[in-house]
Amino acid sequence: MNDTTAQARKKQLEIILSKTPEERFLLGCDMIDSTYFIVKNSIIQENPHYSEREIVAAIFERYYRNDFSREKLHEIMQAIRNYNPS
Repeated sequence: MNDTTAQARKKQLEIILSKTPEERFLLGCDMIDSTYFIVKNSIIQENPHYSEREIVAAIFERYYRNDFSREKLHEIMQAIRNYNPS
């Protein structure tokens, strides 16, 4: 989906390229954090009973569901749920 005009895209690129490499890096980090926050909150809203480990497993599934076979994905998610760093 492309809902941004060519003029707006050009202006966005101009703004981004006017920033220092450090500022662009930090913008990227902020975007990653914002996306994670949105995904995590949508999972919590859909599954308010989930534990923190179940939330992390669901986030993993949301991000990587197209990168692993269904079996491998569930194996990794189970390992996340069972993880005990003690």
